[in-house]
This record gives sequence, structure tokens and C-alpha cells, in this order.
Amino acid sequence: MANSVEANKELVRRYLDAFNDKDRETLAECVDDDVVEHGPHEEIRGIEEFLANPWENLQAFPDYEGTTDAIIAEDDTVAVRYTISGTHEGDYYGIQATGNYVTWTGIAMYRIENDQIAEIWLEEDRLGLLEQLGVVEPPAHLRI
Repeated sequence: MANSVEANKELVRRYLDAFNDKDRETLAECVDDDVVEHGPHEEIRGIEEFLANPWENLQAFPDYEGTTDAIIAEDDTVAVRYTISGTHEGDYYGIQATGNYVTWTGIAMYRIENDQIAEIWLEEDRLGLLEQLGVVEPPAHLRI
């Protein structure tokens, strides 16, 4: 069991490296053809939708970079806490480019099946991101 848990963590690390490197070929190798991503956007199903989605976001943040802050695994599941940063240089869900350099955090869980990522759950601090883009003003008692 320990070897498969370590192999699962290594698969997710390879996937995350490919994401940072904008390497579609390696991303496609890491995920199942029927991959499902549950996240802060609409549910994504299948390899074609999955591979199209990051490139839309990378147009908004072309210098996108993700950093893995922690990674843990048990059985067929790998959890990652991460930090993302980038400069808002393009349209992001209807928000025109601000030029703001932003940083936000998130947690992802990956379910591994047959040595590929079959399912992904994402939770990200999108409110913090929207505050940095100037779309949302934090309540006065929370401002520093």
C-alpha cells in the first residue's frame, strides 16, 4: 500500500509540474479520459473540457505559477495545499485586466484510479482574489 500511496503522490507532483510548465501533453498523460473536476467554476467532465479550462485562465494570468505548500496521501486520494500567483493581464470571468499582481490559496483533492487522476475537487480563496482585483471591497472591520 505504501508504494501505491507514494506513486499517487508522485503522479500528482508530475501533474502540478506540468500545469506550471503549461505542458498539455503531460497533463493529458496524468489524467483519465473521463476525468471530472469539481471546483469554483462549473463542473468539468472529460479530457477535452479539462485541457481547455486552464488555458482560458492562463490568458488572464499569463505568468501563473502554483506552489505546493503541503501534500498528503491516503489510499487512492492525494490532498494538496497550494498558493497561486500571477499578474491579471486578461479577461477573467468578465473582469477586465487590472494589471494587479495577485496571490491566492487553495486546497485540491485528487482521486487516483488506474495510475491516472480520475477526479479532482478544488476549493480556492476566490473572495481574496476578487478583493485583490478590486471587484469586492472587504468589510471595514477586516481591513488592515
